[in-house]
Amino acid sequence: MESEATKFLKGGKLAEGKTKIIWEDVDCDDCIIVENKPEITAHDDPAYTKRFEKKAEYATTTTCKIFELLNEAGIPTSFIKQLSPTEFLAKKCEMIPLEVVARRLAVGSFLKRHPEFTKKGERPHRFHRLVTEFFLKTTKGKVKVGDKEIDPELPLVDGKEGKKPLEDPLIDNPAEHEQEWRLFDPKKPDWEKNAVVGRSISVFEIFSKPRAGAKSPQEIIVQIDGINRQAFLLIEAAWAILGFLLIDWKIEFGWTIDGQLVIADVIDNDAWRLRDREFKEVSKQVFRDGGELDEVEAKYGYVANMVSQFRLPKQALVLWRGSDKDKFPEIFIKHPDGQPEIPGVKVIEVTASGHKSTNECLKKLEDILRDFPDGGVIVVKVGMSNGLGPVLASHSSWPVVAIPASAKEFPEDIWSSLRMPSDNPMATILSEANAVLYALNILAQKNPALYAIRQSEIEALDAGY
Repeated sequence: MESEATKFLKGGKLAEGKTKIIWEDVDCDDCIIVENKPEITAHDDPAYTKRFEKKAEYATTTTCKIFELLNEAGIPTSFIKQLSPTEFLAKKCEMIPLEVVARRLAVGSFLKRHPEFTKKGERPHRFHRLVTEFFLKTTKGKVKVGDKEIDPELPLVDGKEGKKPLEDPLIDNPAEHEQEWRLFDPKKPDWEKNAVVGRSISVFEIFSKPRAGAKSPQEIIVQIDGINRQAFLLIEAAWAILGFLLIDWKIEFGWTIDGQLVIADVIDNDAWRLRDREFKEVSKQVFRDGGELDEVEAKYGYVANMVSQFRLPKQALVLWRGSDKDKFPEIFIKHPDGQPEIPGVKVIEVTASGHKSTNECLKKLEDILRDFPDGGVIVVKVGMSNGLGPVLASHSSWPVVAIPASAKEFPEDIWSSLRMPSDNPMATILSEANAVLYALNILAQKNPALYAIRQSEIEALDAGY
């Protein structure tokens, strides 16, 4: 990729960290240019930093593909577009000094704080509901909020080249505390001696700037948590479709110029633990664990190539009724931004009788199969004898789900939906709402945005799991 970057002129350097540089965009006051560097870091210790030239390119590709999918699914981010192999354009943000974690499996520092989840010789414990955590983002033991620097007075710990401040302490349940946050060592259980570190941080030191429409700090934390969960579920599904398991991740948030809360910074192979179908690590964890640099580089390239395959499908949810006397089933699900559309799914309504207009039904079916190569599900709602569902089920490999609409008034009608001849794999569900959810669950197996919506609803059913 070239030329795109030439349309955006770099201004002055706004900031430089270990792995990226932030530049002004000369033509856009509300934008920045993010340039990735070839460095790779570990253990919050500069002494472990190394580099390989393709790192910047792989990191940029991975970040841009992740953010493109998040944007397409309606999840708020700062990302605008990729400019070059190592640069992308983003909305200018005031970063919130928090590192926000989502965990599907119990690994890493979580096990040091929760040894009860340790399983010797077994694969890690899987959480039914994502575990989310908040860490105070520090650099050399200090916290930056806008132009202000805060000293949480963190203790010194051993580093590769001597003593260094403890970095990124865990915040104890931030949504539950209105005034101050207690800080904990990220690698010690809370009952251990010296687990509490530094001084408590005032919530208003972190959320000090008033904003139009801003909520209380506790409500902001809840909102961050919700966006984090929705985003993780989306990317978890995108990886699962390709045969990978997203173990956990750590991301950051910021405020745009107009006060919108968004996922910001980068999400690349440094940000998560990721394992392939053989349960082998392909993320930065390989570097943390001492892997050779050429092996690390190969895995970063592999991940960048795989993430380039992320996309939302073009699927169909076909609501089919035999007569205009029947009502179409309702879809009790909404896109995260409150809109009724489901990303990647087109709802198609068809009225045609399987008994009276069989040829018309089969023609409509073939047209739908032609237009949606990513597949779909057909939900059939019929009264009296169900000839429609069996006709569609025997002429398509798409799942067909029947709702016997007249079964409550005429229980004997249900047999025409239950007693199917051979080679007629039709499901029957009495509840209209459950039939639609069943169809959506099937579509979600190939649709990461729909998976995120459904899985979020499923996990919310038992928040105390």
